[in-house]
Amino acid sequence: MRLFFTLTLLLVHQFGISCTGGANNQGALTPNAAYQTVATMDGYYYSMNVVCGNQYNFDFCANGGSVAGLWPEISILNNTGTIQYAFSGYVGGCSTLNWTATFTGTIRILITDSGCGQGQFYNGTMAYNVVSGGAVSAAFSMSVSCGGGIATVSGTPGGTFAFNPAPGDGAQINTTTGTVSNGSAGTTYFVQYTICGTSSIESVTVVDEDCFTLNGSAQYINVAGEDCIQLTDEINNQTGCAWSGSQIDFNSNFSLSLDYYFGNNINGADGNTFTFQPSSSTACGQNGGQLGAGGIPNALSIEFDTYDNDNPAHVYDMSCDHIAVEIDGNLNSGTPYCGPVCAKAGGGNIDDGGVYEVEIAWNAATQQLQVYFNGSLRLSCNGDFVNTVFGGQNMLYWGATSATGGLNNQQYFCPSTVIILPTELASFSSHCENDNEVFNWTTSSESRVEFFQLEYTYDGLIFYSAGVEQAIGNSTEPVDYSLTITNYDDKQRYYRLKIVDENGDLKYTDLISGVSCGSESLISKIKQSEHNLEINCVEKINLTIVNQIGKIIFQSSHSNNQFKLDTQVIASGIYYIHASTDDGQIEIKKIIVAD
Repeated sequence: MRLFFTLTLLLVHQFGISCTGGANNQGALTPNAAYQTVATMDGYYYSMNVVCGNQYNFDFCANGGSVAGLWPEISILNNTGTIQYAFSGYVGGCSTLNWTATFTGTIRILITDSGCGQGQFYNGTMAYNVVSGGAVSAAFSMSVSCGGGIATVSGTPGGTFAFNPAPGDGAQINTTTGTVSNGSAGTTYFVQYTICGTSSIESVTVVDEDCFTLNGSAQYINVAGEDCIQLTDEINNQTGCAWSGSQIDFNSNFSLSLDYYFGNNINGADGNTFTFQPSSSTACGQNGGQLGAGGIPNALSIEFDTYDNDNPAHVYDMSCDHIAVEIDGNLNSGTPYCGPVCAKAGGGNIDDGGVYEVEIAWNAATQQLQVYFNGSLRLSCNGDFVNTVFGGQNMLYWGATSATGGLNNQQYFCPSTVIILPTELASFSSHCENDNEVFNWTTSSESRVEFFQLEYTYDGLIFYSAGVEQAIGNSTEPVDYSLTITNYDDKQRYYRLKIVDENGDLKYTDLISGVSCGSESLISKIKQSEHNLEINCVEKINLTIVNQIGKIIFQSSHSNNQFKLDTQVIASGIYYIHASTDDGQIEIKKIIVAD
């Protein structure tokens, strides 16, 4: 008989089966601060009047409680026994339940034997008491999270959350935890917490447009003030995967820029990948030489391998830390689709404590994938990947994977561009001419420059081409360039110049914010140079710059229509420019400040 109940109990804990009902009413309990006891059996229930905010404790383990022949489970139900508010199963030889009332009214306390048994076969003794919750408080705070916010209750727990007012833009809120998700970047949401008829409201402003789903050992870390994602720690047999919250279109041209850290142990392992796949934002592959990507179906992986797995045959690996493109789901055997090639042109290690810039560029027309490592083109790879790898899917999840095996390294990437202003570029800015945005830049010198490509991004990760301008090539004198585009995009764009030399090597400018031409904009120009931010406005306005958590770092009122800020005195990251007039006109622009 008990064998049957033991198996049932395991099912209760595994699947969270709730116990409701109750056919044997044993009357009302009136709790005090001191523990009282009551004899009970499986299938008995008691009623109790509770006060919101008070904690009610039920104990078969101590304070006079005992199990006798009963394997007790305790359920707190509504007065009709149909809704369960709390449950404690039979664990460690007894059962204890501490419950804080979130309303004032009558509850039912149902006692069952393991597996919700209500046959009145087994008995025990339950102790119970009440602890006054004191004054009820609805105090809580909101902190920014990726794409939303997180609530922390400092007052009375157990209440409910709701938007007030409701935003109507697709944002969601968990009524139990207060977590805000699916929010729109730059939007402020007002969250109300209610407990025992008492409410308070706090706000949170969503700041991240593109969030990553972390799986396995992946976690957010802070590196010199920058938010990065650690894929593996210096621990053996780890697998970490991070997928962007937005998919990428292989039917369009794009480039991706990320900074990778491969560890600081040249005898460690195993490396990172940058992977595209159509399956899932929760995918994570095998560890060791599979680099966290092996086994993910229909995946294309660009591997940055820091361990030579097939020495001395060198069929699929090399003695140098190397780059290859894999499409067969197996990174640890067989010849890669493209490569391998040494990551550094001169060979050697990349798990040497350095941070390396990786760019991946895709040309949909020529079906060519190019991999740049620290500004140098290292691998070109052609293929109809949409049809031969992705199963006809062109919208793909993209992200980074990593793994360790019998050896390890800390491995992380930073989902932001670390862009260095080339010393030969004197300026880069834009302004409006009618409905067109005109980009101007000046080189103080040029050496073997092939062309300039103007690129734009929404998130600092994925870049799209906006135009190409051929370079003079070689010059010791200043050269002025100009490129005009028409932009009807409602979303805020950020632009950079990609400078490509005759060898295909790259350099980049800083990001500058695009301006809204052809609209009634308060901000007419935003110019970011190496260490300065310049903001021009169409009239004298109130201007405030805040960081991601809403802290004001710059403020000026009606003093000028031109503002300058030294960006060396602020941390790299995302900032919001708030421009307003006395008659209520408001404009908000987001900027990205890089080191």
